[in-house]
Amino acid sequence: MTRNKAILGTIILLVLAPLIYLGVSPKGKIILVRLLATESTLREYSLPERTQWRPIGAKKISLNENVNARQVTFGRSLHTDTHGSDEIATVIAPAVAVDWTVETNFFIAEGPVFDKEGNIYFSPIFPPEDVIMVSLEPSKGERRWVVEGFSAGAGTPLILIDPETGDDIIYIGTYDRAMALKTDGTVIWDVSTGLALIDPQNPQPSQHSYGINYHIQSDALIAAMADGHVYVLDRKTGRQLLTEPFIMPGAKTKLTNFSLPEDIAEKANRDIAHMVGAPDANQDPVNAVLHAAAGELQKVSNFFSIDSNSGRIWIAATLPDEEDGNPDGWSDFAALYGLDLVAEGPNYRLDIQVVSQVPGGTASTPAISPDGKRIYVADAFGSIYAINSANGEKFWSFDVGSKVTGSLSVAADNGEVFANTRTDIKKIIDHGDHAELAWVANMNMYKTGRFQKNFKDLGAEIGANGIAFAGAVGIVAGKQRFAAKLGVGLIDRESGEVTYFTEGAEDSVSSMVTGPDGGMYIGNSPLRRVIGRAVLGKAHSPQAVVGGITKFKPIHQNLMIRDALWAAANRAENAATIVNSHPRVVKQDIFQIGQLLDQCRRTPASAIREGSLSQGNWVLIENTIAQAEENLTVDAEALSNASKLLE
Repeated sequence: MTRNKAILGTIILLVLAPLIYLGVSPKGKIILVRLLATESTLREYSLPERTQWRPIGAKKISLNENVNARQVTFGRSLHTDTHGSDEIATVIAPAVAVDWTVETNFFIAEGPVFDKEGNIYFSPIFPPEDVIMVSLEPSKGERRWVVEGFSAGAGTPLILIDPETGDDIIYIGTYDRAMALKTDGTVIWDVSTGLALIDPQNPQPSQHSYGINYHIQSDALIAAMADGHVYVLDRKTGRQLLTEPFIMPGAKTKLTNFSLPEDIAEKANRDIAHMVGAPDANQDPVNAVLHAAAGELQKVSNFFSIDSNSGRIWIAATLPDEEDGNPDGWSDFAALYGLDLVAEGPNYRLDIQVVSQVPGGTASTPAISPDGKRIYVADAFGSIYAINSANGEKFWSFDVGSKVTGSLSVAADNGEVFANTRTDIKKIIDHGDHAELAWVANMNMYKTGRFQKNFKDLGAEIGANGIAFAGAVGIVAGKQRFAAKLGVGLIDRESGEVTYFTEGAEDSVSSMVTGPDGGMYIGNSPLRRVIGRAVLGKAHSPQAVVGGITKFKPIHQNLMIRDALWAAANRAENAATIVNSHPRVVKQDIFQIGQLLDQCRRTPASAIREGSLSQGNWVLIENTIAQAEENLTVDAEALSNASKLLE
């Protein structure tokens, strides 16, 4: 009888627990989770089929002919390119497997990026050794060389193609120091930025650099700091081009998210102590990163973008305190600022030309459409905006349901904008004067245990065959999400379905990045996981937290060749329909088809080595590519022939 009562009690508890869970506060949910949560298990995914997504009509393009204004094929900057688009022109590996995790003592909140040989570059924050930037080789992740020094964070390095030589050059900028280097680590120039030197014993979050971007029109490098300072340097020499660094006019933003209780912050900081050197009692790395990720306590809290068409610089930053009608030393409003770099004798000045108010603070990097006519940004709550770059007026606003984290991803084709919200990836269609929800990604990576939920961790990077993302399963309680297990995968661009997913990722507040090999790379910065371990106990997510870089290598690489050929065929077919109406766009389409075919040619050696492609089949494919290339001209019939050959 007693045994039956126990069984009945357990059944009642399991039935009532979800109802109780839905009706209690986040704190109450956490207590229930600690007591009753069960483990989630990974779903099995078969190898993905070809996507049904295809370009329709004329894509948006940059009219600038500079080599660095073209669509990129891998991450060269935070959010991929100077526009902050998070889009590559080539395909992402349809199937991947974890390869390696290295440099695990570094907390990497921004990056990494790559040169054309696949070498990897990143800048850690709070590093336990005196390094500003680290370079790794791609096969095993072994360290190549470092830039020694101290910073409060240097953002993501910028990799540009030298317009004169075609060589890749690396640019890095801290608060007080900037450098240009060759890919072998040779220093081209090393200069002071004109800002105050950082005290290594007392670095401030306000001295964090969000990285360098490129202003093509003046051949200049621009960097923005958390405290609102902006400096401008000559790309070739590092010479300061402003008489003094510019300062954005706003005040700091107050807390709009949440602060960790002192005991939770202490536990979380202990969990990442091996990644942050030896912070003194006054430093709180976990809360510092948490507030920056939420767009709080600084004037600027994310990267910025530069339009390759006009040269206008777009920075999301705070408004002055007096603008909110409550002079309390804090800004309740943020704005999208459009600045022009204006020649003034031998130097330049920065002029604010556009100010477009955004409710609350924003941690969203402005993302620019390829033609430079629209700027996309998110507010501190749950809305995204399309802004007219000419005057700052809003074309539309759209409620995506929760706060956007990181940046909006903006495609060149089909008016597609991807919103990375707190837990989801949502595809939005820009119809010009309004926006429409196309889909919410079906996050079904894990068979969820009790109280567990699938959610997005990082994303979305747009590829020609899908959306790369990092996903997780864990606990969502109010504004808080605590990952227990993580992995990476690909979402179909047409349907929003996850087509492939594999475990092995670490938590991150960086951005999803694709390398020249089509693989996925993550800069590990396990902010949410250490908070979850502090709140729920380490048993919730028992694997030790690690920093560094994790590489997910392509597998079944015949599928990458298949997808690249399919993407090239669809683009050629579409280009054939717009030859007369948009010949300039067609030229860019042909260039992108060339990028896809080059990707095919880079892949067969590894595909043959892994056994997914035979030498004989590759010879047939290579001959087909050569025939198709003969038809890549601005001619409808020729492009149609190329499409048929590549299908």
